Amino acid sequence: MKKKLSSLDLTIFKILLSIALISAIVATIICAIAFIGTGVIVSNGGDVFPNNPRGVLERISGNFSVSIDETGEVSGAVLLDETLLPEDNWCILLNDNGDIIWSLHKPEDIPEHYTLNDIARLTRWFLCDYPVYVRIEDYGLFILGLPKDAVGKYSIEYTMEWFETLPLRVLRVLVLNFFIALALSSIIGSFLYKNIRLLTKGLDKLRHEEIVALPAKGIFKEPFSNINKTSQALARKNASLATRDRARSNWISGISHDIRTPLSMVVGYGEQLAENPELSEENKKCAEIITAQGLKIKKLIEDLNLISSLEYEMQPLRKKTLHICVLLRSVVSDVLNQDLSDNYEISLELSCEKAVVSGDEALLARAFYNLLQNSISHNENGCRITISGSLQAESVSIIFADNGQGVPENVLKNLDTLPNTAHGFGLPMAYRIIRSHGGRFEVENKDGFTVTVTLPRGRDQ
Repeated sequence: MKKKLSSLDLTIFKILLSIALISAIVATIICAIAFIGTGVIVSNGGDVFPNNPRGVLERISGNFSVSIDETGEVSGAVLLDETLLPEDNWCILLNDNGDIIWSLHKPEDIPEHYTLNDIARLTRWFLCDYPVYVRIEDYGLFILGLPKDAVGKYSIEYTMEWFETLPLRVLRVLVLNFFIALALSSIIGSFLYKNIRLLTKGLDKLRHEEIVALPAKGIFKEPFSNINKTSQALARKNASLATRDRARSNWISGISHDIRTPLSMVVGYGEQLAENPELSEENKKCAEIITAQGLKIKKLIEDLNLISSLEYEMQPLRKKTLHICVLLRSVVSDVLNQDLSDNYEISLELSCEKAVVSGDEALLARAFYNLLQNSISHNENGCRITISGSLQAESVSIIFADNGQGVPENVLKNLDTLPNTAHGFGLPMAYRIIRSHGGRFEVENKDGFTVTVTLPRGRDQ
């Protein structure tokens, strides 16, 4: 059972067939020009045969034995190797009187005697419609005959000037061949180039998820049509994803809003209960736990809203010129003022005091805060945290390094992915904030955990 060709196979076959036909046409035209040029510069057609007549006559005369009598006449003639004469050829030897003194394969209609006029005619043209060639030897005249209609003979004469200008004319024929081939290839190639260019442009637009509308006709009809269909399918898919993402973002915003109001009441009442002197110490501790956990939930909701906004590029960046060192010191102070354990040591080694960046102060502060909290939360027994800053030509580099136990590799490999749980928002959020400011965010587990943040420099003040 024969396998049916797919549409792609048929398209490839059509393209290959078209290229083959085009190549054949070009080759045929070039060959025709070459043959015409050969006919112009070549005139000795007898030498193109494998057993050309002049070569056959030369071999016959070289293997021929004659006997001369006392009067100087040929008395006997023998061809030592008769295989030298092709079977469809014939050969005769005439003496000075015009009589045949030797023959091989001679047709019956060939005369036995020849006059001077006969010799003059046959030495150049035909003998009884047989194409003939002659060779003169001291003992006679060899006449070699070919089958009738085997050779066409035409009178072509060239002047010496023709021979002198022959190299120039050969060069002209070659140049003409070159330019005709170049012109044909350019005409055909321009058609193919136009379609291939459309094809590559369509693929490039498809790579950037842009709408593609290629003219579905000609030998590229099938691939153009498939690209158009793929573009339409991709546009529908993107529209569906955008609708889903908007719904997700709206749902997160709605849920966050609905939770924020009762959560504020819980935190407010918890604070009041914790400060109520009538409650026992045990109940005050419970109220403090409720307040702390409520604030933790509130922070998680804020983080969720922020990271969702950054993910869908909806967070407005309220940029202004910021002194990066001042911002870092402010964030470190906030962390130290949260009753940080003595097991943690934070040191600043900044060599970029005058460096400024253009950014959203609240977002950058949140990113730096999260990086510090990441080192604290991953090292419960304490660690030393070093924040260093340096200047480059076009950027400011800030390194957060701790000597703790590091961060799991699976977390580092998925910084651009939202975690599946409510925990672990810190690094992904910092990553998105830095990237939204046009910066680089590099992480490494080496003698602890190191984060290198690179931000574009603003105009120094």
